[in-house]
Amino acid sequence: MNNKLKQIKSYWNRQPCNINHSNKPGLSKRYFDEVRKKKYFVENHILKFADFKKYNKKNVLEIGCGIGTDAMEFIKNGAKYVGVDYSDESIRICKRRTEVLKLTKKNAHFVIDNCEELKKIKKLKKRFHLIYSFGVLHHTENMQKAFNQIYKIADKNTEIKIMLYAKNSYKKFLLNDTDYRYEAQKGCPVVYTVSDEDVNNLIKNKFKIIEKYQDFIFPYKIKPYKNNKYIKIDHFKFMPKKIFNLLKKNIGEHMMLKLKKI
Repeated sequence: MNNKLKQIKSYWNRQPCNINHSNKPGLSKRYFDEVRKKKYFVENHILKFADFKKYNKKNVLEIGCGIGTDAMEFIKNGAKYVGVDYSDESIRICKRRTEVLKLTKKNAHFVIDNCEELKKIKKLKKRFHLIYSFGVLHHTENMQKAFNQIYKIADKNTEIKIMLYAKNSYKKFLLNDTDYRYEAQKGCPVVYTVSDEDVNNLIKNKFKIIEKYQDFIFPYKIKPYKNNKYIKIDHFKFMPKKIFNLLKKNIGEHMMLKLKKI
């Protein structure tokens, strides 16, 4: 493991994504319920993109499961789910979350693995109907390696759904604001953003694009948001919904990709 990968693992072990979405007692049902509520209130476009109900009795691989909010939705909806994350702490929390929510363990398998290699996933020798990764691959040192591994484990019928941070985005325009950054926590060791050209290079000779679009702008003031208060930035507070939706489509922070293996 090189120094950069060590930094990545250490960072996400210290502060798994969304770990501070609730101040309820740690790893309790109330805690997990609030984490879920906050995530899907702010990022409700995930529900349409992931389409959890579609994968009942289907094999689903999530690359970068974090503390398992999307994982629990796949499992609750009957998917035969495999979640991989590079963070040992995230995997520990996922397993605990499955127990707390009393979800069947036979349909939930969590693995510590590096998305640039996926050695343990390959050993499972599973055919996946869906490979899903939301907001993860832009945090690894070499995204191309990660896409190469997805290519190896997918077949031509596998649906592939990936979200990456968009380069041409509202958030990118705000990075000069000292209170605004890509991650809620400071010091993230790797954060890439992608343009259309970058996406084309990542998938070249491997995948075809079924759908590609931008979505999501975070409209809330950050300091109140950290205290679970949803106060919109003034220009969003008075903005017509139609205009806001147009902005999301053109400079949304999330590049949403649906791919198929060539």
